[in-house]
Amino acid sequence: MDLKYLAGVLKYVLSTVFSIGLAVFLLYHIINGLTTDVETATIVYTTQEEVTEYDAYIFRGESLLYTSPGQAGSINFLCEDGTKVAVGQEICQVYAGSTSEEDSVTLQELERKIKQLKNSNLDENVSYSDTQLVDTTIFDSYYTLLSRMAEGSAGYAMAKSDDLISAMNQRLIITKHVENFDDQIAALEARRQALVTSSGTVAETVTTDRSGYYYADIDGFEEIFSSDKIDNLTLDEFDSLVSSAADMSLETNAEGGKNCGKIVTEYNWYIGVGITTEESRSYTEGYSYTIIFPYNSDVRISMILDRMILQADDDRVVLVFRTNSIPEHFSFLRRQSVQIVTDTCEGYKVPISAVRIVDGVQGVYILEGYTVQFRRIDALREIDGYFICRENDGSSEDADMLELYDHIITSGKNLYVGKIIS
Repeated sequence: MDLKYLAGVLKYVLSTVFSIGLAVFLLYHIINGLTTDVETATIVYTTQEEVTEYDAYIFRGESLLYTSPGQAGSINFLCEDGTKVAVGQEICQVYAGSTSEEDSVTLQELERKIKQLKNSNLDENVSYSDTQLVDTTIFDSYYTLLSRMAEGSAGYAMAKSDDLISAMNQRLIITKHVENFDDQIAALEARRQALVTSSGTVAETVTTDRSGYYYADIDGFEEIFSSDKIDNLTLDEFDSLVSSAADMSLETNAEGGKNCGKIVTEYNWYIGVGITTEESRSYTEGYSYTIIFPYNSDVRISMILDRMILQADDDRVVLVFRTNSIPEHFSFLRRQSVQIVTDTCEGYKVPISAVRIVDGVQGVYILEGYTVQFRRIDALREIDGYFICRENDGSSEDADMLELYDHIITSGKNLYVGKIIS
């Protein structure tokens, strides 16, 4: 066999294969360079918050109200919880006459159910997308209830069971099983009124001797978490207050009068939060912080850091926040979780996956009309797969910088400035 001939054939085959491969390679890159398979997202301005969750304890200045000594009978409350009252305003009426012990118990149970259902309704100004927050409240209430029952705190356990039921009812509203509990509340109030008016004549009308905000129920912590203890509060005293059980002996006074509610006499109220010394470095006394109350439908209240309580031999700090804001339908449950906003970052929200480095500059590709352009970004913070980027201030120095409502390219191949996307 002619070796020279075979070598020529092999050379021809190899050159043919190479030519075909080169053609395929060039065709692939030409087609790939003309691709229009890109995805875009519009740049929006966002505010991202860093929050830390703690247990908080509410301190308020409250004055208890009582009927006359020995006065028995059904009580008809004339004010809703949280009503602002003036000196001399009528708070409730005590009915005496044909009231039986059974009717008195029934009336108290009706009052409790009405309050429970009112707490079950959601704030109409707040939207809910999932059950995460209310599920946390249900979990916390359930285990706190078990703990308090084990300690023998029957009064507190009863109040906590109402909170648990209210949270479970709120979950029914969020999951669209019911719209609200207005009809049930109206029916119970009608039944209560019928029972009260059938109890006989009005034996006493209780009025206020001071102005403030009226609340019908007491929780037994009125003299424990009192705002007059704030100024001289120490870490040891705070621990002692936190471990205190509700004092339900306040349901009657020394003279034998029956409790018929309380007046919040001070406009300022406080929360105490226990944290570590290391955590306390994020806070500054006298500064205002946004406090979120998940138990109260995530209501946000601006509170001033009034005091930072610490002592040399302890690595803990108690933060005392102060406010005079009282949102409508706010529950002053003495212990509840709060979220403190420790930092806020504002700017453009940019997916990290869209960020590129071009000629040593960090930025993103955008689609301007049908043409790919590159825009510089100034990343301030990384949060959950996104950069929060500085806003373009419109100056000449920011001419090449990303702007609000730019269409950034989040997915695409072989991008370069000037590429046409059809």
